[in-house]
Amino acid sequence: MILLFAIIYALIISLSNSLFCLVIESLLPVIILINCPGNLKSLVKLNALNLFMIMTLALTWPNFREGVIMGLIITWRLNLIYIIFAGVIAKLGFTGIYAALVRFHVPEKLRILLLLTMRGIFIMNNRLDSALIALKLRAPEMKFMTRLKTFGYITGNILLQSESRSEKMLQAIKCRGGFEGFNQL
Repeated sequence: MILLFAIIYALIISLSNSLFCLVIESLLPVIILINCPGNLKSLVKLNALNLFMIMTLALTWPNFREGVIMGLIITWRLNLIYIIFAGVIAKLGFTGIYAALVRFHVPEKLRILLLLTMRGIFIMNNRLDSALIALKLRAPEMKFMTRLKTFGYITGNILLQSESRSEKMLQAIKCRGGFEGFNQL
C-alpha cells in the first residue's frame, strides 16, 4: 500500500501545473524531511546534478529566464519525489519492495529486473564510496581540476566494472534457462 501511495503521490506532483498546488504538495515531504534529516546529504548530491540540468535547460530553452524557471520547477518536483521515495520506500527494503510488486501483479521478469537493477545501483554506490574514501586518504590535498579528472576516472572505471558484471549476470541467467526457468532441452 505504501508503494502505491508513493507512486500516486509522484504522479500528482509530476502532473500539477499550479504553483499553489506544488506548495500544498510540499507539506508532506517537508514533514518527512524534518522527521528523517539523514536524507539531506543525498538531497544535496541530487541538487548538484540538478544544477547541471538547470544550466542545460537555461541554455537550450528559447528564453533564458523561462528555462531557468522551468529548471527550478523540475528541481523542486524531483526533490519532492525523492524525499517521498527515500522516506517511504527505502525503508521497505528489497523483500518489502518485492512483496509489494507481487501484490500489484507485476510480471516476474520485470520484478527480477527491478531487483537486479536496485542491487547493481547499491553495489555501484558502495564501490564509488570506497574509491572516494581511498582517494581522500591517498591524496588529501589534491587540486580542483585534478580532483575532477580523478573523479571522472573513478566513475568511468566503476561503470565499466558494472557493465562487465551485468554481462556476466546475463550469461548466468541464460545458462540457467533465462527467466522462464531451467530448460532441460
